[in-house]
This record gives sequence, structure tokens and C-alpha cells, in this order.
Amino acid sequence: MSVYSSNITHRSFYWQISAVCFILGLILAAAAVTANQVSRSGNGFTRTGFSYDVRNFVQARNKDADYETVLKQKSDYITNLETKLSKGNGATSLLSKTLQETRFSAGLTDALGPGIQIVLADSQKTQIVGVDGMKQSILIHDSDINSVVNELKACGAEAIAVNGQRIVASTSIRCVGPVIHVNGVPAAPPYIIQAIGDQDALMGGMNLPGGVFNELRHFDPDMIRMEKRSNLKLPAFGGSPKMRFAHPPPTPGADSDKDTPSSKDNQ
Repeated sequence: MSVYSSNITHRSFYWQISAVCFILGLILAAAAVTANQVSRSGNGFTRTGFSYDVRNFVQARNKDADYETVLKQKSDYITNLETKLSKGNGATSLLSKTLQETRFSAGLTDALGPGIQIVLADSQKTQIVGVDGMKQSILIHDSDINSVVNELKACGAEAIAVNGQRIVASTSIRCVGPVIHVNGVPAAPPYIIQAIGDQDALMGGMNLPGGVFNELRHFDPDMIRMEKRSNLKLPAFGGSPKMRFAHPPPTPGADSDKDTPSSKDNQ
């Protein structure tokens, strides 16, 4: 073999190595871009940023638990006072009974009864799709929980709780970063939704074709578990029922006569 043929052979080998390295670089760059977009869209196996916030999440949850304990003690004290009032007669007994019924309807007392329990969990699947077709269907979002709660209300649920938080008129369910907050309290998956009411009506409403679970079941049926429960206990609302801006209209009476236009005209 001549020296010239040996040089040509070596040059051909170098070009092959260069081509392989170039193609490998393109593949790695494409993989990095895809992984970055998956992370930004919240499609990772775990919730983006959740592990970073675990310590703050636990501290906030413990603080909320302490507040809930104090509020529960105050609520029990008020209930005991109302029970003593109910032992009276006449107007006092009627007033106490009406007050207890109102507090129960407002979700300010515990609720017992039959119903259903729904557990929503993030999918364990890993989703790889094109850059332009990114979806976030492997995670449970605040919109999913809101849809379930609204459907339960439409089906006649008389009391609802999400991860131990009672749903009342002022309840908010929304994402704050990677964490869903219910009544301002951070909640982590799995999300346990309990509802008291007619079990058949509730189950039928949640299983309607094309209903709230249609998309989740199509992607991963394991994201949903639902069962009937003969005896549920839902906790009372732990927040403050005090209104800052809304207030009832003034009650007509002796005190309001002096403020009416007719009373001013008579003067």
C-alpha cells in the first residue's frame, strides 16, 4: 500500500467521525429544547417547582392546621352556647334553632351523611408530543377540581369538601404557582373530593357521557377513582365568615324613621 492511499483512507475515517458528531449534536440540541418546553408547560413527571417548595408548603400547611384548631375550638364553644339557649322556651328556643340551621346551611358546622368520594391524581404516564402540540393533561389542574365541584352542586350535593376544606359560597380553588389552593390553603395531590347527597344522582352525574371526566378518562383512567360512601364526615368551614364590603340592607324600624325622606318632609 502506498503512502497516498493510506492518507486518503485516514481522511475518509475523519469525515465519518465528524458527520456522526454533527448529527449527534443536532439530536442533543433538539432533546434539550423539547425537555425545556416540557418543563415550562408543566408536563414533567412531577409538578414543576413543587419539590423546591416542599418545605414552605409544609410550614404553611402546619400553620393553617393550627389556625383551624383554634377556630374549631371557638366554633365548639359557640355551639355549646347555642345548645344551652335551645333549652329555653318560646322565642329564645326558636331563635336558637333557626341560628343552628343557618350555620349548618352555610357550612359552619360539621356535616354527616351518605355520599360519594372522588380521588383525582396526576397521571404516572410520561407524555412526549411535538413542540407545537404540548398539552398538560397528565396533571390535575384547578379547572378540573372546579368542574367536579360545579357538577356535584348541579347534581344536588348538600355538602362538599376538597382535601378537608369545606366548600362554601366564598370558596376559591385556584393555582398559585405549581400548587392548588383551596380556601387559601395549599393542597397536594391526590385530591380527595367528598360530597354528601343522593349517591345514585351524584354517581350518575359524574358518569355522564362527555361529562367532566371524559378527557381525563380518555387519557388515563387511573387519574380518577370514585366510590360510594355510606357515612361521610365533612369538616366545618375553617375560614372567617365575616364580610368586609357586603352587608344586609337596613331593617325598617324606629331607628330608621329619622333617616327616611318622608320623616324629613314632615319635620
